[in-house]
Amino acid sequence: MSSLDELIGKRRSIRKYRSDIPPAEWIESMIHCAAMAPSPKNSQPVRFIKIASHESRDNLYRAMADGQKTLLQSAQKSSTPNKLKNRVNLSWRFSTFMFDAPVLFAVGVVPPARGSSGKLPRAGTNKESGRGDTDIDITVGLAVKGFLLKGEELGLGACIMTAPFIFCRDVEKILGIKDVKIKCFVTVGFPDEQPHAPERINVADICREI
Repeated sequence: MSSLDELIGKRRSIRKYRSDIPPAEWIESMIHCAAMAPSPKNSQPVRFIKIASHESRDNLYRAMADGQKTLLQSAQKSSTPNKLKNRVNLSWRFSTFMFDAPVLFAVGVVPPARGSSGKLPRAGTNKESGRGDTDIDITVGLAVKGFLLKGEELGLGACIMTAPFIFCRDVEKILGIKDVKIKCFVTVGFPDEQPHAPERINVADICREI
């Protein structure tokens, strides 16, 4: 097994962290690895925004808490209130740990955020594929993957998150961000847990030949 295989195999989504703050140069090296991700026409649209101030974190938490309250009220009016409320509360539990993380990033893209796949529809030569921002979302995923693996190499844990968007959709407005469309959040820190390896499907289940 190569060192890369081992690194990929060891990575886990970490939701509990020690209070120690990772060295700034480590975080910078993780962002550098993220910046190596391929992107449409080498547009390099991905941006990492560190949510460091208490004010920014508090504003985001309050907005999410308001969203949770609204969702619970809506669930109460449904035909299966307990089931829906359990789902809301589970998503809440898998969101709010991010406010205890030593380092919290919002990750997004700057406009224009369209690759060459959208040029022909805009030129009127063929129909829109409906894939929207697929190529940009792929770029974000690849950037975050590089970020996570470098952190793993350094002994840091991380977790990529989209659950907070369930409770709060106007993230950019809440955080005062005008030039970046936020796609996900990422927490970083020294792990304070050792999650078991999740079961993975095998290569034969993933890949086929046609």
